Amino acid sequence: MTSSIFNGTYEIKSVIGRGGMSTVYLAEHARLHTKWAVKEVRKLQGVKFDFLAESNILKRLQHPMLPRIVDIFEDDQCIYIVEDFVEGQSLDKLLEERKRVDEKTGLKWFKDLCGVLKYLHGQKPNPIIYRDLKPANIMLQPDGTLKLIDFGIAREYKEESASDTSYVGTKGYAAPEQFGAAQTDARTDIYSLGVTMYHILTGKSPYEPPYNFVPARQIEKSLSHGIEVVLGKCVRSEPKDRYQNVDELLWDIDHMYRYDRAWGNYVAKKWARGCLIAVMAAVSALMIYNGAKLMGQETEQRFYDKLSEASEMYTSEPERAQELLNEARALYPDRPEPDRQETYLHYLNGRWQECVDLGTAALEKYGPDGQVYLTVASAQFELGDYEGAAKNFYAGAQTGELTTDNMRDYAVALGRTGDIEGATHVMEQLEGQDTSPDVTSYVQGEVYYAGKDYVNAEAAFLNTLDLTEDNVLRRRCYTSLGELYRDCTALVRIGQSPIRQPASKSVEVLSAGIMENALRYDATLWELLAMAYFESYHIDQDAPSYYLNSAADCFNQVISLGISKPYLYANLYSIYYEQGAYDRAEEALEKYEQAFPEDYMPNALRSIMLITVENAKPQEERDYAQAYAEYELAGSKIRSSDDTIYYQQVESLINELRSNGWLEG
Repeated sequence: MTSSIFNGTYEIKSVIGRGGMSTVYLAEHARLHTKWAVKEVRKLQGVKFDFLAESNILKRLQHPMLPRIVDIFEDDQCIYIVEDFVEGQSLDKLLEERKRVDEKTGLKWFKDLCGVLKYLHGQKPNPIIYRDLKPANIMLQPDGTLKLIDFGIAREYKEESASDTSYVGTKGYAAPEQFGAAQTDARTDIYSLGVTMYHILTGKSPYEPPYNFVPARQIEKSLSHGIEVVLGKCVRSEPKDRYQNVDELLWDIDHMYRYDRAWGNYVAKKWARGCLIAVMAAVSALMIYNGAKLMGQETEQRFYDKLSEASEMYTSEPERAQELLNEARALYPDRPEPDRQETYLHYLNGRWQECVDLGTAALEKYGPDGQVYLTVASAQFELGDYEGAAKNFYAGAQTGELTTDNMRDYAVALGRTGDIEGATHVMEQLEGQDTSPDVTSYVQGEVYYAGKDYVNAEAAFLNTLDLTEDNVLRRRCYTSLGELYRDCTALVRIGQSPIRQPASKSVEVLSAGIMENALRYDATLWELLAMAYFESYHIDQDAPSYYLNSAADCFNQVISLGISKPYLYANLYSIYYEQGAYDRAEEALEKYEQAFPEDYMPNALRSIMLITVENAKPQEERDYAQAYAEYELAGSKIRSSDDTIYYQQVESLINELRSNGWLEG
């Protein structure tokens, strides 16, 4: 593609990577001004290769260490895949600067990479084998997390396949079977991971002599004996001699102390003590009692060790943390600690409803618990259940101590439920604790907003954005501003908005917010921005004409982020219908039907569209039979709780067609 704009949407900014089969560009969305990576894959490669393998794999995956596919298009020469733009530095560049990383950092990365491989290998119906793990394909992001990029040669593992369809991979990091007649599987990725971690921890690239893998501590003496053993098993030539799956590898990483000499000494001493105790037990019932007591102490210690280990993995390895909490729960089924920690685990990973459900059940089972009350309250706050949040923040305050964040959200929850006096009282307590100005400014804005003092609320929220660098607070401010402008937009229709052109101001503010890296995938902000574009186009005379397309782009972005609400599809339909893009309007209705098959709206809206299409034809060519069929289907789906305004509209149109003789009785 010779143009500097791909598909009329993605403006090329620079080249960020070239390979044998593709070029990757940094591009900016022409209307949303968001950054994306556009991979240009040339069709004429001269080899048998599935050009859409990467997109077909990535578009159905959701993992924090994997980029998302957001668009695919093609021309005669190339296929173009639009993915998340991953900011940061690839590990191969980092190793050029630092040579190696310390074992503590390396082990964290090792576990993180195991986690994403476990996710890929666990896909149904077929595991996904990455096949190209190496430092160049691992990005270290500004927040310190890793992201795996470039799925160009990944494949699905199928048991019926005797071998791979092509021999690909990066020599040095690729397993021997990738260049033979065997089929690659999970053990192939484990080999490449082992080579990658060997390079990261020792500083020795597989392209440097010696070309065989000598024990890691011969190169870097500071490494533990345990990591040396683990790396050695990963990089064995025969797949049967390696770890057979990621779970085996993770278990060994978590128990590396077993390989250290200190562990060997401990086992020997434990065996000697065991012999002595056995002899003494034969003559002393007291020793039996003491032994049982010791076993109880050891069980107690294992219980707390598992809880402690789980707490270190809440966000980095939530699945492993969950396993550890289950193991602790199995040791003491009637202890509250595992439920308390699991409630917090759900909260930290954004599983708000699971957090509320488990926490509520734990409170019923074990009784009042300040930490659980506050965790549940925080999750209810995120869900928009401000009444429930306020109630549980209050309960938490009676049995525990509220943090500054708790008090901040408690004040907001009170304000959102109309308790302005209570919100003001909590805000005054915050100010008395020398809380930072950004927090008090935000809470003051929420109190103003609750009292419908929109002008002062807007000023307070904007002031907070100027003051704070806290991502949570910035997200809250952008969300509150979007809601404030939304409320004022409704007031525009009756001439009572205290803020001029609030929808256009919302577009300006929220567009800036979404440009921030930490907020790029915030579905709530995208949803507010979509409505802001939509409302601005229809209300503000000065709004640019492209705002309607921008609204559609944002609604599609919300859906791509996993949010499914009827009005999203209905608004997409309305935009395309208004533009006369009936094919795209039909696509929106089909997606609506797939997501909500019992909803009457898609059929009612389709009936209206079909009538419009037929009305545009010469009279002798008109046929309203399909429109009437959709009208009847809509009527059969209506439930007593439905808002039937759209059905009434189409019914009015159908009656008009009847009266004009286009439909019978």
